[in-house]
Amino acid sequence: MDLRIKIYMALIGGVCFLSGCDADEFLEIKPRGKDVPSTIQHYEGLLNSFPMATSNVEGNLYFPLLSDEFYATKASINQLSMQMQGPQGGNAFRYEADIMRPDENCSDWIFNSTTYTYNIVINEVMDAEDGTTQQKLALQSEARVMRAWSHFLVAQVFCKPYNEATAATDLGIPILRETDITEMNYPRGTVKEVYDFIVGEMEEACPNIPNNDNLNYRTERADAYLFLGTVYCYMNRYDKALEALRLANQYARENNAFFLYDYNDPTVQMTMMMGVMGIMPYDNKEYMRCMYAINTALPMCLPLFNYYSPTTVYIKPKYQALFEGLDYRKMLRLGQGVAFGDIDLRPVVPSEVPLGANAPDLLLLLAECEARVGDMAKAREALFELRKSRMPEAFAAIPATVTTKDQLIRFCVEERIRELTGTGRFFFDMRRLWNDPLFADYKADYKHEIVDASGNESFPLTEDRLVMRIPPEVMNWNPWEDNK
Repeated sequence: MDLRIKIYMALIGGVCFLSGCDADEFLEIKPRGKDVPSTIQHYEGLLNSFPMATSNVEGNLYFPLLSDEFYATKASINQLSMQMQGPQGGNAFRYEADIMRPDENCSDWIFNSTTYTYNIVINEVMDAEDGTTQQKLALQSEARVMRAWSHFLVAQVFCKPYNEATAATDLGIPILRETDITEMNYPRGTVKEVYDFIVGEMEEACPNIPNNDNLNYRTERADAYLFLGTVYCYMNRYDKALEALRLANQYARENNAFFLYDYNDPTVQMTMMMGVMGIMPYDNKEYMRCMYAINTALPMCLPLFNYYSPTTVYIKPKYQALFEGLDYRKMLRLGQGVAFGDIDLRPVVPSEVPLGANAPDLLLLLAECEARVGDMAKAREALFELRKSRMPEAFAAIPATVTTKDQLIRFCVEERIRELTGTGRFFFDMRRLWNDPLFADYKADYKHEIVDASGNESFPLTEDRLVMRIPPEVMNWNPWEDNK
């Protein structure tokens, strides 16, 4: 679906979801060509609507299949094609240049009605008929941060990883600022322009966002600073990232937004084993700002009821080996339906890919940045806080063999892999760490394999496939020539 169609859909959807006002009252608003929001309550309603509150992404999502933790068999790769209704999933798994059908868009290109709605709030809320300047600025700032975060997520798939030396010439993505649906020309720009926009928006907006409520469907100040810290981290600006992440940690504790499920608790274990019938994304207390994508490549599994849908991918043994013996993440998030033909461990929960602000991300990025440019003791504290909620506390201490700064940085990243295994989000970190000499051994071994008794097929990841090509349908409606 191209940008213009999505914008037209947003016009309809945005008005329908003005949940913060009475229907009759809204119909009495004096139109400017059409019914438009005009009060603080109307703009609150736009941000409170379910599509905006969850910012969920549905449909075929390809970037998780680029993550290195997966391997496949001939049977499972055929199941992947059935699951995704075509060869696109297999194309992504093989790291092919052209993944999608010529007439296809994809969910990785998440410029949708939410982006349009953020632009409405940003461009118009300061002219609302009521409310204080502070109220208006808070709503505008919240929308600015979320618009910038949406651009960041798209850049992780369709732009090269940020590199200070080449960012000014590397191809970017369009920066969407306007609500004019007649706009036909969206210049693509450069990676530097995209990141300058993202950082500039967040730096200006973060201080103006309140930190009064613990609502995972709205962006609080803690969430905003976590987003900013994440962006700096993916720019390899770890000093700036640390500043923002320390603030995020402080604000999350102050408004009680920080929460970790204790995997040692049998009740939590049983709930997680219920899969999609357990903790729903919008009820997940670890999600400080709920935003997620449904991973159609990983079918639904309910281990508690011994239900396993057909397998599409398995977890590589080297990633299984990263888990220590009593790490409940391996026991609860990975499974093997032997009676259903599984030959190895495969992802079972969660079926969604977390894309928003969450407590484990906060601790893991904070720990890595402390290890790189801050206080190694604080890095260990952050790691221990997460690990003791994932395994018995007696086993949660950082191994005694981790003594140097470099070893601690590697341990932070490997802890992140343990937390993300099965979701496909490690692909973002593969991009970020591509030129980091500490992880050269990982980079040298990035490849997917299709295992078969007659012989294995191997598909190495090359640097040019750190970037997915922009969907063909989007290219058809825009004047961009280069789509490598």
